[in-house]
Amino acid sequence: MNRDYFILCEDDHQFTEHYNYELLTQCIKEAKNNNADIICGGVSWFEDAIQISERLFWTKKFSGTQFIIIFRKFYQKILDANFEEYDAADYRICSLSNNIYFIHPFISVQKEFGYSDATTRNDGTNRVEELFATTESNVSALKEVKRFYKELESNTVKNHALFDFDTISIPAYIINLPERTERREHIINQFKGKKEFDVTIVHAVKHEIGAVGLWKSIRNVIQLAIDNEDDVIIICEDDHEFTEDYSKGFLLKNIIEAHEQGCNYLTGGTGKFDFAVPVAENRYWTNHCLSTQFIVLYRKFFQKILDEPYDDTIIADIKLSEMTSHKMILFPFVSLQHDFGYSDITSIHNEQKGLVQSMFAVSQKRLAVIQQSVLRHCK
Repeated sequence: MNRDYFILCEDDHQFTEHYNYELLTQCIKEAKNNNADIICGGVSWFEDAIQISERLFWTKKFSGTQFIIIFRKFYQKILDANFEEYDAADYRICSLSNNIYFIHPFISVQKEFGYSDATTRNDGTNRVEELFATTESNVSALKEVKRFYKELESNTVKNHALFDFDTISIPAYIINLPERTERREHIINQFKGKKEFDVTIVHAVKHEIGAVGLWKSIRNVIQLAIDNEDDVIIICEDDHEFTEDYSKGFLLKNIIEAHEQGCNYLTGGTGKFDFAVPVAENRYWTNHCLSTQFIVLYRKFFQKILDEPYDDTIIADIKLSEMTSHKMILFPFVSLQHDFGYSDITSIHNEQKGLVQSMFAVSQKRLAVIQQSVLRHCK
């Protein structure tokens, strides 16, 4: 085949009201200029996506091959790839390329026939329609986030250059159970010599449910911060560990800029996140993230935390993510969790050794790939 690309359709493909020929050709041209291997007319799921234009998104992983455009330079790579019995075409494609794009609003979805020749769990359900509808809504939300911060950027005066970082000292409240002496020694060493932090050790609340004790401890810290009239604080668990990417200037600059963007909650490193949208060179908005070993909280968020109802099912990182849409991830991470071989909060980390380190590694890898894509498309 001598053509630059061809369109591959499954027989359940269905054009949406957004399809038109001019739009399709424009997206193909734009994707080709970005060295695309694949363009999807619509996806039922994705992991990690960056909007590169009004109608085109880059993505790392997707599902849904009902309408895809395959470019010539990718032909041989597909032909040479091994395809095993339990492989799926969409996921195998994802493993072969970092140059995958999809069109939004979707110009293609899958029509429900009540059965599937490829995915038996979809038989007799409306699961496919629901997946496309949810994904369409998620992509629209990412567009809205990008638009919000773009408009905010044009109306924000960056004044962090006016600050003398050498004179700034941020209150850092460290949560520690008194009997955990090895953790106390570890965390004191982490902050040793770092005059940019005004460190206070706070005795953790002991509770038969570790997660409840952590939330009560965070509430105690917030009350202390209010009493001390703090404008911004750092809350650390005693397993926090600074990374080699940490520096005083890097952290303080991002804390100030995140405040200017209306941030309530900035994490120094996370073991898991959902969606990430770049809002600055080293900050990503996220709709959900885990891990509270090093978090930055701003004054306007303090009372909301104290007023939030909770019960014995409380999980601090999930609750904080639910409470505000104004949250960000700092990247590269300045904080990881040190492995002490046990956890007072999350029992699964006692059962699956090395799990937390694996989770942080996956998050860092995902964000590194996203950041590479951002840099490539924003030249």
